[in-house]
Amino acid sequence: MVKLARLAAIGVFAAVLALFGGTLSASAGHWTSVTQVGGNPACEGGLKIEPVTSGTYGPVTIAVSGSSFGFSSTEPVVEVIVKGGPNANVYTYDPGVLSDSGLTAPLNPKNDRPYGLSHLCFFFGDGKTPPDDPKDPDPKDPEPDPGK
Repeated sequence: MVKLARLAAIGVFAAVLALFGGTLSASAGHWTSVTQVGGNPACEGGLKIEPVTSGTYGPVTIAVSGSSFGFSSTEPVVEVIVKGGPNANVYTYDPGVLSDSGLTAPLNPKNDRPYGLSHLCFFFGDGKTPPDDPKDPDPKDPEPDPGK
């Protein structure tokens, strides 16, 4: 049974590698910016993956390797939140991309290695409309105008 599970994981990883090889073009990319945020950013409106294991989740296929991962998607990804430890890394793509690799959670200052992957959140779009700020606990409830 363990051998079957291992073979399945290897098969998923091989499929993701094949996808990356086929999509490394203008649609593949590297993040435009990465920002570390404290706490647990909201995933409302995004695709949350928890636990973080290699596989296909809707339009996204991920391949986990230790404390990092890569993804391919059938829809443009404009933002990925990578939660690990007490913080999260927010990777932003402008324009949206169909794949990337080497994403990690923030570094643990005690050993200078990335924290383990707690969960991921993918946001999709055309890259023209910025996603909601992950630091805003309720992006649909803007702060009231003090002049009113």
